Formats: sequence, structure tokens, C-alpha cells
Amino acid sequence: MFLFFLAPGILLAQQWKKQRKEIFVGIGASNFLGDLGGADQIGTYGFKDLEPSQTRFSFGAGYRYRFTPALSAKAGVYYGRVSASDIMTQEPARRNRRLEFRSDLIEVSAHFEYALIEEHIKGRYVRGKTRFPVNTYLFGGFGICYFNPMSRINFQGDWIALQPLGTEGQGLPGMPAKYSRVTLVVPVGIGFKFPITNQWHIGLEYGVRKTFTDYMDDVSGSYYDRGKIGQANGPEAEYFADPASSPYFVPASSGYVYTDKTPAFVAKGYENSGWTNPGQLRGNSSKNDFYMLGNVSVSYKLIKGTAKSRVKL
Repeated sequence: MFLFFLAPGILLAQQWKKQRKEIFVGIGASNFLGDLGGADQIGTYGFKDLEPSQTRFSFGAGYRYRFTPALSAKAGVYYGRVSASDIMTQEPARRNRRLEFRSDLIEVSAHFEYALIEEHIKGRYVRGKTRFPVNTYLFGGFGICYFNPMSRINFQGDWIALQPLGTEGQGLPGMPAKYSRVTLVVPVGIGFKFPITNQWHIGLEYGVRKTFTDYMDDVSGSYYDRGKIGQANGPEAEYFADPASSPYFVPASSGYVYTDKTPAFVAKGYENSGWTNPGQLRGNSSKNDFYMLGNVSVSYKLIKGTAKSRVKL
């Protein structure tokens, strides 16, 4: 009698083993935290420097495997676009740099997930009530990311890859080599999954990626003699090394005028004042870049054997 009444519970408890494997696909948003743009004061770092208007599209897909009801591993491929611009800040020194960038990111990573609230089978009855729990988990892992910072002359026209130009003197005699466009990343974050059926789930996930590069936006160290950069790598390299001092800009009585598809940008009252002379700080090399990915996903369990999408007691 005891085994008769206990058997359904034992079978239900083991049901997760038939649902270890899962595939998912999701879309969402990406953002960036680095040297460009940011808050209206100098020296800020952290989420205070985040610019919501620079949020862009992201996409992800991958595979999840459950080791236990609480512990899972996930492998995924993610695409996102990040961008930032000194136009977005009113802090004089930052705005005077007149730098902008965008970059497409491709990340391949593995995450380990630990459930704070474990995933349950939809339709499970507990004390006479049907439970629809939201699986809540924390994740952390490792991966690699490819990036390619690009910018435009006078904030308009074609986007030009910056890494080959050596905008901080990279590759010139006595200077470091040009930076790699591949970096290790450490993703951490939180996720939620809600069951539609035992096989179909809707998920929401947000994660921060710590990178091991400060050049995701092509800005890190100090200004280098832009004339020497131009001699070595051409006029585009000279321009992007120091747009604030470039002859491409159109002077106006109130500052510098930039024409763009958006309303004209006028840096009123901002003078160069030697801020971009060789040796002056162009970025903060002591802080590496971060990017964020948030996705809404649909996942499908690859149920083992003949198990169907519902289990009833």
C-alpha cells in the first residue's frame, strides 16, 4: 500500500531526467559601458555612466543541459551591437573629444546556472493547488567575444574600422602593437523561466559581460602625435586620432558645428585648450570595458523516450 501511494511521487520526482536537454532562441537588447559618452561629469564609472538611448538589438541561441534539478550548463552564441558617443554628454572635456563608435559583437560562451527556485513540471498539484512556479536562476561563466569598433567622419557618412588605423599610435616605433579584436569575457547575471507546457518555456535573462580589453570602443590611453599617425596610416587615421583638432571640422563663432542627419550639434563655448595634445589622457586605461545583454527567449525541451508534454497525478 505504501509503495502504491509513493510510486507516482517518485516517478514525478524523476521526470526532470527525461527533460535534461533543451534548445532556446531569443531576442533582446544590448548596451555598453566604457570610455565614451556617459554622465555629465568627469571620472564617473559604473551604471551611472550608462546611456539608455544607446541601447541596441541583440540575438541569442543555444543549448542547455541539466545535471541536477538545480544545476544546469548552457552553451550559446550571441550577437549584439553596442555604441556610444561624446555627443551624449555635457561634460566639457568628454564632449570636446568628439569621439563616437559602434561595434557588432559576436560572443560564444558557456554558462553554469544555479536555480534559486527550481523548475517544476507544469500541472503539478501540491495540497490541492496547481503550481506555476517561475524558475529563477543565477548564472556565471566564460566565453570569447569578437568586436570591431567603427566610427564616422563628422558623425556622418560611412562607418570606418578603427583598429587598423592605430588611433593611439599602436604599431608605430616604440609603441604597443595594435590591439586584438578578440577578448575573453566573463558573463554573470540572472534569469527567469515560465512554463507554457512541459516542453515550451518563456524566459527572461539579463547579464553583464566583463571583458579583458579596454579597446572595445577604440579608446583607452593617451593622445599620440596625430601628424605621425597620419604619415604612417593615412588621413583617416589622423582624423580619428583627434577629431577635436581635425581640419575636417567647420569652425563657427560659437564653437564647432557638426552636420549630421539629426539636428546640428554645436559645442558651444568649448575650446580645445590643449586637452587633446600628445600625452594628454584620451581614455581611462585602468578600467576595462563592459557590455550588457538582455533577452526574451523561447525554449523547447527535447524530452527523452515517449514522455509527453503533461504529467498528471
